[in-house]
Amino acid sequence: MIQKVLPKIKLVLSLTKELIFLIVLLTLFFLIMNIWGHQEYLSLWAGALVLFSIAKIYLLVSHTFKKLDTLIEDNHSFNHMLLLLGAIITIIVISFAIDYLCVTEIYPNAFSGIQNSQPLLSRFLNLLYFSIVTFTTVGYGDIIPIAPVSKFITVIEMMSGFIVIVFIISKYFKNNN
Repeated sequence: MIQKVLPKIKLVLSLTKELIFLIVLLTLFFLIMNIWGHQEYLSLWAGALVLFSIAKIYLLVSHTFKKLDTLIEDNHSFNHMLLLLGAIITIIVISFAIDYLCVTEIYPNAFSGIQNSQPLLSRFLNLLYFSIVTFTTVGYGDIIPIAPVSKFITVIEMMSGFIVIVFIISKYFKNNN
């Protein structure tokens, strides 16, 4: 029994560390951006955020493929793969919600349907909802990216959702046949 549970615990702990690291990193970016006057250099901060988002998603996806290779090599169950997939999706969605929060700090009217007068937590929860809707490609239309940087980061999230879902699942099934 313990031999079945131990790999799951190791995977969850590893992914939890990654989630905490990413949230701390994004929170630091948010705080530094607010301390160093992001309103004075809008384009610079928006460019830094876009580069950060691209680098983040590249590292997350490539790291996920490495973890998936390890799971396949060690003959882990389909449940382990689903756990990995669920954790990576959670990490991606939360990290993009924080990216969107940074965008709303840089450009207060970056999204239609988000009021910058809302408390920070309320705005974050609305942007988390938007991130989930974007990742799943549902797109209700109640929150719409308007600023070019918010549109670009939204496209990055949509592409990462496609890559994560399609390529990871196909890689798992290709290697297990």
